[in-house]
Amino acid sequence: MEDTLKIKSFLKILEKVGYPNPKIVSISDMVDYNLDYFLVDLKNEIGEEGVVDFCDKAIEKLSNGKAIKVDLETDGQEYVLVNVFPLYYHEDEAENDVISRVEFVDSNIFTHDEDGKDVYKTIPEIENDVGIGDWAEYDEMMDHIKMKV
Repeated sequence: MEDTLKIKSFLKILEKVGYPNPKIVSISDMVDYNLDYFLVDLKNEIGEEGVVDFCDKAIEKLSNGKAIKVDLETDGQEYVLVNVFPLYYHEDEAENDVISRVEFVDSNIFTHDEDGKDVYKTIPEIENDVGIGDWAEYDEMMDHIKMKV
């Protein structure tokens, strides 16, 4: 019962201040709500389809109808633009995540060309340049990008 009240209080505040919100952790602390249980509690309140709808709306707000820019470094020159498509939520599969498909729209990644010069390239350009011995490094780069996204 108390958990239901906490999630409802948390959702009411989010409705007033707007979601997504960069101060989400402070807001959850303010109402003594543990964000680790957010998706599970949200599912209990609005169902699995409601969770995906909630995520769709949050992503739409983040992207302003366009792709979401994810800075890979603090200077803002290295980035990826992504579209995120929430597919479904099931806590047995991923308790704290909504299973989503990500589409890279554009990118600007700092790397080196075949002559060793520092350059910025897109992910497809980098992928085209990957040699047989470079796949591990490429996979590591993509894992880093996916983690940031």
